[in-house]
Amino acid sequence: MSQGALLEVRGLSKQFGGLSAVEDLHLKVAEGRLAGLIGPNGAGKTTVFNMLSGSLRPSSGSVLWRGRQVAGFKASRINRLGIARTFQNIRLFGELSVLENVLVGFHGRLRANFLSAILRLPGYVAEERGMQRRAAELLELVGLSGLAAETAGNMAYGQQRLLEIARALATAPDLLLLDEPAAGMNPQETAALADLVRRLRDELGLTVLLIEHDMQFVMNLCEDLTVLDHGRVIARGDPQSVQHDPAVMEAYLGTGLESLEGEGGHA
Repeated sequence: MSQGALLEVRGLSKQFGGLSAVEDLHLKVAEGRLAGLIGPNGAGKTTVFNMLSGSLRPSSGSVLWRGRQVAGFKASRINRLGIARTFQNIRLFGELSVLENVLVGFHGRLRANFLSAILRLPGYVAEERGMQRRAAELLELVGLSGLAAETAGNMAYGQQRLLEIARALATAPDLLLLDEPAAGMNPQETAALADLVRRLRDELGLTVLLIEHDMQFVMNLCEDLTVLDHGRVIARGDPQSVQHDPAVMEAYLGTGLESLEGEGGHA
């Protein structure tokens, strides 16, 4: 498995008026790794994801994707290059079926043109069937294969999280950005999610960068961690070293990181 930098961030900053949400961020995500970006509420984590995924333009700095500068690219263009994300606040099409939500993810990869779709020419029909098959495979991968016809808005919260991951996978990414994927999940669902993320790396060859507040989930899953506080990096390294870093302990102010002593590492 290659350990080259798939994604590299250099001096990335974002200001909102006089407020610095992210300041001089340097980050490397090696290909094939399970990496985490953590920190207290308001640390700037989601702002970083918004800049990496193209929904927010950086004030300064560079984002290098496979060595290519992509900072400021539109979200659709970044997605086509191989970066997909989920959101802290779930963004599904609640009135569509589970299967239809996954099919939406294929939109940016369609080769057939609009006229082919309208006339349902053979090329488009073949491509549509391929999308249907792949969507069914992705639902099976995330454990939702029996719910393809269900209305997405009627699903349990944890299932909606999984559906959003399946839709992101439909864009055929190389890097998956997961924004609080375990939020709202019970312990059993969280354990199953950790297993799924490992499978995405091991079976599909994906690289994963995630934001998460469940520290036990992070410490048991991630191999590389970067810790933000007030928009600046205060620590980076493997989970064992990060959880004992004095600056990290102080930033979390007893919110549970200390209790993980001896439980870190990766299964």
